[in-house]
Amino acid sequence: MLKVLLALLGFVELVVPDRFIQFFERYALENPEQCLRKAWVSPVARLEGLTILVTILRPGTFSGVVRSVLGCYGLMAAISPRGYLDYWTPLLYEEAKACEWKSWVIPTTRIAGILYVLIAVFGWKSKPSSDQQINK
Repeated sequence: MLKVLLALLGFVELVVPDRFIQFFERYALENPEQCLRKAWVSPVARLEGLTILVTILRPGTFSGVVRSVLGCYGLMAAISPRGYLDYWTPLLYEEAKACEWKSWVIPTTRIAGILYVLIAVFGWKSKPSSDQQINK
């Protein structure tokens, strides 16, 4: 079920990255209208959506690289969610100081970071495909 949800999110992020980002900004920012995203954010969000889809649909394709990156970012978010947001906000927004995160974003960032670390460390349990079962 989680993989289906992630695949759906990845697909939406790939197809309509601006709407995807705006949807979450409305819930996460106190003042989304005052936070102007930098031009590179949408194309990178599209790439992130593609990476999520490929990772879910073709397990093992990026497993080492994706797990390492996911683990590093997850560790940063888990240890210091406020620092994580303070680091990323100026990279994502033109007037970063104007952006105010809602209070629930910090603990949610920590939880997401912990989940990323767990996925990076323990992997993603998948049922073996029919090809894998035949080769055994």
